Amino acid sequence: MPRRKRKKRRTQEDIAAEENADDKAPKSFVIRRGKVGNKVITLVHNLREVMMPNTASALKEGKKNKLKDFINVAPTLNVTHIMVFSKSALGLNLRFIRVPRGPTLTFRVLKYSLKQDVSATQRKPHTPTDRDLIDPPLCVLNNFSQPEDHIKIMATVFQSVFPPLNVKNVQLRNCRRVVLINRNKVDGTVDMRHYLIKAAPTGISRSIKKIVRAKIPDLGKYRDISDFVDQDGLLSDSEAEENPENKVKLSQNFSGRGNTKSNKSAIRLKEIGPRLTLQLLKIEEGISEGATLYHAFVKRTPEEALELRKQKKKEADLKKLRRLEQERNVEEKKKRSRKGKLKEDKDDDADFETLAVKSDADWYREEVGEEPPEELFDRSNSSSKPKISKNKKPKNTKNTKNAKNAKNRLLKTPPPRKLSRSDGGKGEGKDKRKVKKRKTRPDTPHPFVKTNPGAKKARLKKSISPGLCMSGTED
Repeated sequence: MPRRKRKKRRTQEDIAAEENADDKAPKSFVIRRGKVGNKVITLVHNLREVMMPNTASALKEGKKNKLKDFINVAPTLNVTHIMVFSKSALGLNLRFIRVPRGPTLTFRVLKYSLKQDVSATQRKPHTPTDRDLIDPPLCVLNNFSQPEDHIKIMATVFQSVFPPLNVKNVQLRNCRRVVLINRNKVDGTVDMRHYLIKAAPTGISRSIKKIVRAKIPDLGKYRDISDFVDQDGLLSDSEAEENPENKVKLSQNFSGRGNTKSNKSAIRLKEIGPRLTLQLLKIEEGISEGATLYHAFVKRTPEEALELRKQKKKEADLKKLRRLEQERNVEEKKKRSRKGKLKEDKDDDADFETLAVKSDADWYREEVGEEPPEELFDRSNSSSKPKISKNKKPKNTKNTKNAKNAKNRLLKTPPPRKLSRSDGGKGEGKDKRKVKKRKTRPDTPHPFVKTNPGAKKARLKKSISPGLCMSGTED
């Protein structure tokens, strides 16, 4: 059988294009600062799941880490946005920081619901799988078309958090989630919702849907499968509630059984959480350091805003000057330390030279304060140094004396003594010297000999008369 050729679906150009798109996609940090509580920590993790996959999902914030640390690290990791949760006396705040130049948007979190709270209110909750989180969500903005500057800035920041959608190259199977951001016209609050996109084929009865979804139906009541398929009045639960607007003709294959190209499917949104209700407090230039462009509660005239900008600019210029001065001072200090080390080395060398040049008479004058007598340091009469002739070498009297003593000891050693025999000294060659024997009691051992209790008892029995060993009687 001939071997089939493999169809090349992905080329190196496609892979390179995908990698470039991933590099250009906006990336984010979602962190917390200060003491916020366990529920807010869970909210941080839920928001990271919303921003997947272009966020640091396993980021750990230490107590010693400051916001500047994350801002300094962000450019190296291609991070463009930082979302910071913090708690104050008035409530929970959320900051959107555009790295590295700003602006910074500060929101008050009026209400929030965790992912688990949203799923608890649903009859059939759906938890997103890893496949649902592989691709970034779509972003849909509503009621952000007003001409005010702060609304335009808000819309731009929200759009820049999520990657842009390329209509020409988009594939429907990768569009699995959507983030809806709605602005209320009455009070100006912003609602944020997270949904999962689902599609179901339309115009199919419930019985056929079970077969399409690979669910084996119970056919015990029917004689033939045609009775099960042709039965009337069995529409799906949601088909009666569907509007004609929800039904769409698919241009590509979508996830789920029956959602094939050029077929009609009903699009449904399943909320998976979290929910956030935000209120804009202020917009600042830069990273929480520049002039305030907008404030919800403090209103300024254009002249006051201009003065504030000038003041902020002066502060920034002064900060740069201080930095430059500090760098100069550090460099000067390093130069001084190098010069000081060289000077110290020179001084040490000079002191050593003066010490070598000074004579004994000079030392006497410095210490005593008087002129030394002539006889004390007279080199002609002094015998401090032995006179060494050219032909003869100086004798080391101490070593020669020790050598002579050792030789004499070797020559004068007495001959070995003939010791007495072990039979009481009756044999020849008995040593005539009298050795004083140490008188010891039979029951006391020798002071340098280890004793055992058994031998001691035996000696005691020998020392006591045999008559006393019996119980008061004699043989």
